[in-house]
Amino acid sequence: MKSTLTVRIPAKEPVAYPIVIGSGVLEKISAELLNQHNQIVLITDNKVKKLYGDFLCRLLKNKGYKILLLSFSSGEKFKNKKTKDILEEQMLSHSCKRHTLILALGGGVVGDLAGFIAATYMRGIPYIQIPTTLLAMVDSSVGGKTGIDTSYGKNLIGAFWQPKAVIADIQCLSTLPKKQLVNGLIEAVKIFLTCSLTDFKYLQKNIDKILNYDAATLAMLVKKSIKIKADIVQQDEREENLRMVLNFGHTMGHALELVSDYKILHGYAVAYGILLETKVAELMGLLSPKNYNIIESLMKKLGIQAVDLNKFDIGQIIQASKLDKKASAKTVNYILLKDLGVIHLGKNGKVVHPVPATIIENAFVAIMGESSHGR
Repeated sequence: MKSTLTVRIPAKEPVAYPIVIGSGVLEKISAELLNQHNQIVLITDNKVKKLYGDFLCRLLKNKGYKILLLSFSSGEKFKNKKTKDILEEQMLSHSCKRHTLILALGGGVVGDLAGFIAATYMRGIPYIQIPTTLLAMVDSSVGGKTGIDTSYGKNLIGAFWQPKAVIADIQCLSTLPKKQLVNGLIEAVKIFLTCSLTDFKYLQKNIDKILNYDAATLAMLVKKSIKIKADIVQQDEREENLRMVLNFGHTMGHALELVSDYKILHGYAVAYGILLETKVAELMGLLSPKNYNIIESLMKKLGIQAVDLNKFDIGQIIQASKLDKKASAKTVNYILLKDLGVIHLGKNGKVVHPVPATIIENAFVAIMGESSHGR
């Protein structure tokens, strides 16, 4: 005898959360966001702890909040199961319950890791993203992607778990080294190249102000980036199609990070990926050489040249790219441009496209040769 039952679970209401952008907003964190939680866990890395973690902890304690400060070694190589286990054990030992609130204070590594802990701790607790790097502000803090890395690749274990709020204090960028500023700027370049020619031109026009830490320009850059990403996430939270455009440059970027044992910063790896995937689009007749030159010139202004890839084995990078989340059993998929601010769409509006390995190899050879000899 066979019985079949159907369980119908009402869909949750759409998730909405505030994104606060400005200078000095960290000191004015809203009591409305904190008051309903009997315990707050502030998760950060050792570097950010010294810069802002201890300050924020004192600030909240002085306001009467019960707060636990947890930190771990900074760097992508610590975004792993071991670190997650250690932090969770510390939370359990301090009797953190389901009404605990996590504050993720730091860059993309902290946000991804703390967000994943929030997604899984006691089957899900709330968290607030407080990004302190440009990379986290323009990209990783918004959209609910959380996760950790493994020896097989980046972000292969994780969850979609939306934050309760995002608080981006532009003043935090004043302590950011120039290399880290560029590291984050690449993510804004990625967003604008795939989604908005107008915003890409804004970035080009204001590049010197950005590199000189002009607060008003940085705030506008963050606002423009977040607005585009928020619009995309609202349409495709689970990355079934449209949201994949935000992976432009990441197929090869993640592979390069893996091959380099994460010695290359994420943004720089994505920049190399953008150069490669843009050259692929050019070789496939989708993008004009003129537009490739514009992108290459911008990267050079940021100190990024494809000739630096000569130190790596192209075969290893291509092999590592097969671990990408967008890859299928037989093909590696890419986001390809057809113009500045416009992606190439395939059948049924698909944003990712399989590319033969021979074209990838030819693109590698082309960008490294052009970078070393100039154009």
